[in-house]
Amino acid sequence: MLAGIDPHQVHEWYLAVYADAYEWVEAPNVIGMSQFADGGFLGSKPYAASGNYINKMSDHCAGCRYDVKQKTGSQACPFNPLYWDFLIRNEDKLRGNPRLGQIYRTWDRMDDQKKAAYRETAQAVLDMI
Repeated sequence: MLAGIDPHQVHEWYLAVYADAYEWVEAPNVIGMSQFADGGFLGSKPYAASGNYINKMSDHCAGCRYDVKQKTGSQACPFNPLYWDFLIRNEDKLRGNPRLGQIYRTWDRMDDQKKAAYRETAQAVLDMI
């Protein structure tokens, strides 16, 4: 979702890779929940997170070569710039969501240089993908 990959391609990938992936279970979970591609039918907001959230909620960041505390730049956790980039790429659909109001207010308070750094770092990450 953060990388902008076609949700239906993700859905098809799960069906092809997992022998026990039944479409009636997998489609709503992938298309609706993980990709937020059903227009918000299953979830009231995208299940998206920055590196900080992932670090707080898991041990996934332990030993990672990226620095979860860095927000931009080549050593920054890729989830940090991708998170903001996702929100801005989808702003027309998401800004009005009351559950995302505080997040967009945070973006609005950022200076233009910081916003540009997020977008540039996100593009560098997407180019590597």
